[in-house]
Amino acid sequence: MTAREKKRRAAMIAVAYYLEQEAAKNNQEEKEYTTWASAGKELIMDNREMVQRRGRLRKRA
Repeated sequence: MTAREKKRRAAMIAVAYYLEQEAAKNNQEEKEYTTWASAGKELIMDNREMVQRRGRLRKRA
């Protein structure tokens, strides 16, 4: 096996592992949301956090 093939195989394994973790995370998140209200609150909190972080990054630059 050449060095390029080894790197390619390692990259494919890393991508497969990442996709597995994302699928597990999504399954866990689906279980956490018991009602539409809690899902909506979580989305609002995530949006606020993103906006706040964006504002802090602009002040530093």
